[in-house]
Amino acid sequence: MSKQLHVSQQSASRYLIELVEKGYLERRLAQGGQVVTIMNKGIAVLRKEFSEYGLIFGAQEKIEMRGTLETGLGEGGYYISKRGYMEQFESKLGWRPFEGTFNLRLNEDEVPKIEGMKAAEGILIEGFEQEGRTFGKAWLFKCVLVNGTKKVGKCAVISPKRTHYKRVIEVISPTYLRDEFGAKDGDSFVVRIDLGDV
Repeated sequence: MSKQLHVSQQSASRYLIELVEKGYLERRLAQGGQVVTIMNKGIAVLRKEFSEYGLIFGAQEKIEMRGTLETGLGEGGYYISKRGYMEQFESKLGWRPFEGTFNLRLNEDEVPKIEGMKAAEGILIEGFEQEGRTFGKAWLFKCVLVNGTKKVGKCAVISPKRTHYKRVIEVISPTYLRDEFGAKDGDSFVVRIDLGDV
């Protein structure tokens, strides 16, 4: 095993001991050596890794993220209202979005899904210049927003080229989603994103 990991025998042995202590592996002596078994906890970690790689390298077409609603800084509405963006939204989505974003803070374990989403094609919104400023590119991913038994299908996650928020996704829709759901900060939502719908 040390050869495959390109580490010393002592390091490989230490890694094994740590994984056994954390409950990922079980190790028992057998004739001529030892038998190492991956425990359920270890299998769960491997499945999660496999799923994340699948997202990043395009093995999945649909992903689901969970997060809670939070109030943004108002920047989303400012950018969306720009003519250079609005015209592209209308031509590429077939609808004019409400001038504001619906911000969801994702659970920590959902963050790799954002990277998986960004690795997908998406619908490109080109950057442009207006009023002496440069406005950057963004990508859209059509989605369905769900809260309890209510869902809204005419939505899209917008992913700007530059963003400061690693755990927040912004959703746009032709309707004012807070009113549509009767939602308040802290409410839980599921976002079902279709990576193949471009």
